[in-house]
Amino acid sequence: MAVTVKDITAIPGMPLKLLAGSGQATRPIRWVHASELEDPTPWLKGDELILTTGMGVGVTAAKQRAYIKRLSQAGVAGLGVGLGFSHEKMPKALIAAAEQLDFPLFEVPFPVPFIAITEAIFTRILAEQYDTLQRAVDAEHVLTRAVLEGKGVEGIAESLGTVVKGWVLLLDLHGQPLAATSRPAQLRVDRIWDELKDSRPEATSFSITLVDRGHHIWVQPVGAAGRVEAFLAVGKPDQPSQLDRIVAGHALSLFAIELAKSRAVADAQRRLQGDFFDELAAGAMSAGNAQRGLGRFGFERNTKLVVAAMEGGEPEVLALAVTDHLSRAGGGFLVSANEHGVNVLVAEDSGTDLAELFKAVGEKLGAEIRSGSGSPVPAADVGRSLREAKYALQVCRLEGWPQAGFADLGTYRLLLSMAEPDALRAFADSMLAALDGYDHDHNGELIASLQAFLQHNARWETASADLYVHRHTLRYRMRKVEELTGRDLSNSFDRMEFWLALRARDLMSAQQEA
Repeated sequence: MAVTVKDITAIPGMPLKLLAGSGQATRPIRWVHASELEDPTPWLKGDELILTTGMGVGVTAAKQRAYIKRLSQAGVAGLGVGLGFSHEKMPKALIAAAEQLDFPLFEVPFPVPFIAITEAIFTRILAEQYDTLQRAVDAEHVLTRAVLEGKGVEGIAESLGTVVKGWVLLLDLHGQPLAATSRPAQLRVDRIWDELKDSRPEATSFSITLVDRGHHIWVQPVGAAGRVEAFLAVGKPDQPSQLDRIVAGHALSLFAIELAKSRAVADAQRRLQGDFFDELAAGAMSAGNAQRGLGRFGFERNTKLVVAAMEGGEPEVLALAVTDHLSRAGGGFLVSANEHGVNVLVAEDSGTDLAELFKAVGEKLGAEIRSGSGSPVPAADVGRSLREAKYALQVCRLEGWPQAGFADLGTYRLLLSMAEPDALRAFADSMLAALDGYDHDHNGELIASLQAFLQHNARWETASADLYVHRHTLRYRMRKVEELTGRDLSNSFDRMEFWLALRARDLMSAQQEA
């Protein structure tokens, strides 16, 4: 326990007498300072014990009351006045003011040197610090043993909770519990995560303290080399002690090591998954090797497979979120990160709801996720399902859809079957090149007008309003289109081919932007 004024006045053989402030006499003393200044407070930090011969307390009752008030407001732990120098006995005004403010005041008889008080206090402080350090070393051994025994972050959390006589909560970067030692910890997950979202600074090193339902909680980031891996929250009904904070600091290092180990394993596994997926999609392995590899990743033999292509946010972060979601669902899966997003492989009959996956990952990351999925295929045709997923994602990007399966694309599949950019370009140019030339030479808007005309199902009024032109102007432009191309816009077949040509260009533009 910390040394207090009550402890000092009770030392045998040291005749110190507490005259006022008994209610605050158990307040810890941080340091001892001798001062004869009228106002020593500018040089104080708080929790000091002030020793004085009384030269600075003043000779009038008003000055003495003001002196006590200044010390009390500065957070001083107590005042000892040496008698026989400036005062033969303790001034009544000092006692009255100290009693009124419940400020610890004791007298030091002339035979007692200040050095004896200082030595006694420092001896107690050093003994307390040594005891705290010894207990911290013992506690750190307990935490380290959890690591050596392979108990992971859950074991470290349990050991820390036992040492501090409280509860421990470890949250990942999405606010999901990695470890929670008790029900009080579990009940505070949302509250602590909300506080982190609202109050967390940009720095990678910080500490947040709060009080929730009578529990004192302090929260710190877990990580190393400037990278935050998780957040540690420790709570208990009492204020955290110095020992608690020392041990928690050691636990932060152990958590960082464990999480770094887990991340290294996860990174290696993702690289292995990515390499296997790339070979599988490229058709670069035998059927036997493909089945054996799929089996290692949890897939049933000869099951049909579906590829989904996803984008939104940082690819590595997206890969982590998808992996976390699928690992909780169970069953085989592969996640392969790429420059723009991730590719995901799941079994058709795994029960994985891709729409739910996309939604859950988007909510977890707080990002707009866009995704496309291919058709169910045998292992040998994973490359085709991947191409279809990319086609579907491309159309989602073009149309602003959040998700689509290849089977949902309708007429787009005709264009996407002409996957070679040169083929798409040749088809579009055969229909639209003459209009491009006219628009270029005459600063015209035939292409834009044709697109609006077709999008509004050949309704003159609606299309012209969309273009902010008179309907006669639009009719003139459509006659010019027919004249330049030799096509008839009253013919549904010609209108369909114009529409396909325009969509082909949109698709090529989306490919270039990606």
